[in-house]
Amino acid sequence: MAGEAMAREIREQPGMLRARAEGWEGEALRLRRGALAGRGTLVVLGRGSSGNAATFATYLWALRTGRHPVEFRPWLATQPLPAADWSDAAVLAFSASGRSTDVAQAAAWLRGRGARVVAVTESADVETHVARAAHDVLALEAGPERAAPATKSFCAQLFAAAALCGYPIRKAALQTADAMDMVLAADLAEPVARFLAGARTVSWVSRGFSIAGALDAALKFQQTTDLPSFAHSTAEFLHGPIGGCDDRDRVVLFSEIDEPLASKRAVEATLLARRVPLLALGVDHSEEAALPLPLPDDRWARTAMLAFVSQLTCLEVAVTHGLDPDTPAGLRRVTPPP
Repeated sequence: MAGEAMAREIREQPGMLRARAEGWEGEALRLRRGALAGRGTLVVLGRGSSGNAATFATYLWALRTGRHPVEFRPWLATQPLPAADWSDAAVLAFSASGRSTDVAQAAAWLRGRGARVVAVTESADVETHVARAAHDVLALEAGPERAAPATKSFCAQLFAAAALCGYPIRKAALQTADAMDMVLAADLAEPVARFLAGARTVSWVSRGFSIAGALDAALKFQQTTDLPSFAHSTAEFLHGPIGGCDDRDRVVLFSEIDEPLASKRAVEATLLARRVPLLALGVDHSEEAALPLPLPDDRWARTAMLAFVSQLTCLEVAVTHGLDPDTPAGLRRVTPPP
């Protein structure tokens, strides 16, 4: 049946969080005291969903330390560059499969210049490309994914990233698992899929660290449906992309906080004036269109809920369009070196 593997793997996420959060937190503490200790610069690496998890880590690390990490472009590792010393850097190399050769190449390049590298990947298998390039591994052990789109591995990377940035994750993981079960029981993805029916394009709009959820929502739709999909931060959306939207498009706006925001209100007002259909998700929502979601207390953990709802929506839209999201045509999960 189309999407059977993706459906199963999405639904495994609450159990995965309950089973694995304590282990991720313990491993992250070991790494913070070891491989990550004493390094003033954090570098993050990743592609696809793993790249979105890396972006998430930049927000959490900056909020925790006051210093913004470097989102390293693997392309640099293929260029003739001046000699540089990276011995002040710790590297988080995100690759769920461990087989992303361009991430592994960039990690090895940084390691050769003095950086300390930690691989964030599914297993502790030291023979994967990324593990071979690393000094140490945080093994997610979320279980295999047969469907092409990353679902539970992305969720696992979000929580592992939070733990590596020094956030306690066990309570947040349990609350998130409970919220996911509520979404499944109430089938809250169905109204989102219905809202997107007949759309020319869909834009996922968010802000702060939840932009990682918007980026991954857009990626899932790009991978598995015939609906062009984009992700924007709330402020950046106002600086151009919103001008290309009309009543043929759909905008999904996510807000993980319960306070008014000028940029969010401006987006809503502009879309209303342009007659662009809007669906607002989260705890803070407009009167024009709203779908409140059950959310954990910690704001950073709410990113996983946006990802979860968008995964379920993507599955429903793909199957409705007669597509199989388990094996999308032309999709490559592993990125080769540039």
